Amino acid sequence: MGQFLAAGVMVSVSERTDEWAYRIPFAIQWIWPIPLMIIVTLAPESPWYLVRQNRLEEAQKSVERLARKDIKINSANTVAMMVRTNQFEIDNNVGSSFLDCFKGVDLRRTEIVCLAWPAQIVSIHILPRLS
Repeated sequence: MGQFLAAGVMVSVSERTDEWAYRIPFAIQWIWPIPLMIIVTLAPESPWYLVRQNRLEEAQKSVERLARKDIKINSANTVAMMVRTNQFEIDNNVGSSFLDCFKGVDLRRTEIVCLAWPAQIVSIHILPRLS
């Protein structure tokens, strides 16, 4: 969604030659913190965070709150699966570090991701101007 908004702003100011060509995008980016702060304060606590903090009863209440009202779920089983998944991730991440992203097979994955993101930006902002 952010890429579409950024593209719309860039297209709308791309023909401007005055100082507002750069002021408008900067001004628009400073509008977002206010609604985001409101949303974050009203958002429910993540059950995954609560499981990782070993607050299982609160996690169960959070799962119930986040579930759709028309679907009956067993929140205790859901939290139990979250606990199991969390323990599995802890067991499998022993000995891994950020530097592993730049070694072996993970280096290839890192290269792909690092090239995919700029390709999106180039296709949105630069290629239309070349034609």
